[in-house]
Amino acid sequence: MILTEFDLMALISKWAIYVSFASLIGGTLMLGLLRDQHSEAVAIRRYIFIGTCLGVIAVVINFFAQVGAFAESGFAGMFDTQMRQFLWSSPIGESVTWRIIGFSIVLIACGSVLGPVNALRRVAWIGLLVGGLILATSFSLLGHSAELNRFAQGMLLLHVLAIGSWVGSFYPLWRLCAHADLTLIRHVMDKFGQLGIGIVILVSGSGGALLWQLFDKPAEFFSSNYGLAISLKLSFFCIILLIAALHKFILVPRLKIANTQIALRKLKLSIAIEGLVALFILTITAVLSSVFGPESLS
Repeated sequence: MILTEFDLMALISKWAIYVSFASLIGGTLMLGLLRDQHSEAVAIRRYIFIGTCLGVIAVVINFFAQVGAFAESGFAGMFDTQMRQFLWSSPIGESVTWRIIGFSIVLIACGSVLGPVNALRRVAWIGLLVGGLILATSFSLLGHSAELNRFAQGMLLLHVLAIGSWVGSFYPLWRLCAHADLTLIRHVMDKFGQLGIGIVILVSGSGGALLWQLFDKPAEFFSSNYGLAISLKLSFFCIILLIAALHKFILVPRLKIANTQIALRKLKLSIAIEGLVALFILTITAVLSSVFGPESLS
């Protein structure tokens, strides 16, 4: 399959949507853990805000790239009125609407989530949660999941929330290792390690349920391009699990003994590597949802 310039534009913008969603969900999780640490909380709010702005831009670019791909009339086709109206009235337009609403709610909430007024802070936190839930729900409106039953769509909702909270936490954790004192780092890493157990269970359980829905038989993992891409994604997921185990059982405990600065540098490097692997997983996910499709849905 040869990808056009519009296909590539749509693919890259979809990857950017995934990254921005992860920054929102993971950033909100880390903001909850570090809301009493002013400097870290401010940095995380900025992280969420930048990620959300990226998301709005990526959603718009993705929509017009799809318009151009359907119009098949060159660059000018991106602004084809008839095709734009057609796609806007389709599930594609519905998804764009919900994503813009979700990101907009988050942008508004960012302004008050660390403000001095308790009532506004509570409303802002609700806004972050509602915006994230709207965005997570929008992923069930498009792609192969839209053709599945309600159970599978519910599993997808849990899956994207769990993945987003995990992947989006890497940058705040990496930054924490560079700017915070060891006591705070140990406390946050221990707490995140406890939360991570639940996140891994959600990711694995919901992901397994989705695979059960998408594949008719195990042989499809090796006989189709979609299955091979899924296998590659699972391989990188296993790498992240190994790195997470390294953090929990080796690197974090070493912060409590001698040579803590060396252990801290290793932990920071390990988190950076984990983040890069996660970005590659999001790349594979974007390709899976754009280029390939499971045989059970073809």
